[in-house]
Amino acid sequence: MNSDEKIAKIKEGKFFVRGDAIVFAVCLLLVALFTFFAFGSKRAEGEYIEILAYGETIAELPLDEDAVYLYSAAGGGSITRVMDDSLLGDWSEGNLIVVEGGKVRVDEADCPDQTCVLTGARGEGEIICMPHGLTVKIVGGLGSDA
Repeated sequence: MNSDEKIAKIKEGKFFVRGDAIVFAVCLLLVALFTFFAFGSKRAEGEYIEILAYGETIAELPLDEDAVYLYSAAGGGSITRVMDDSLLGDWSEGNLIVVEGGKVRVDEADCPDQTCVLTGARGEGEIICMPHGLTVKIVGGLGSDA
C-alpha cells in the first residue's frame, strides 16, 4: 500500500489497516513474552555462598545453615565464624555477615557508604563492599555460575 492509499484510508476513518494491526499484535506479544521471562519465572535460591576478598576466594560457606561470620579486611581479608557474642567486641575494619533462612546479608559494616548493608538479605546474586574488597557471591540454583 502506497502513501496515497494510506491517506485515503485515514480520511475514511480507518486509522489502522490490516498490516498495521498485525505489526501491533506482534509487538504486544513480544513485550508480554519479555515480561514473563524477565519477571514471571521463579528462580531457585542459591546453594552456598562464596566469600571473595579482593577478588580471591577465601571461603565457601553453606547457605542452608544459619550462622554469623566476621569478615576482616586487614591483611588481605579473612573470615571467622562467630560462635558467641564475645568475638563481636574485637572486630575492626570489616563486615558482619549473617546467613539466615537460606539468605545472606551484611548486617553491619564499618565502611562509610553502607551500600552492602542496604542491599539487604539475598538468596541470589552478589553483595559487594568496595571499601573492604568484599564480595559475597551466592552460587548454585537456576541462573547462576554452578
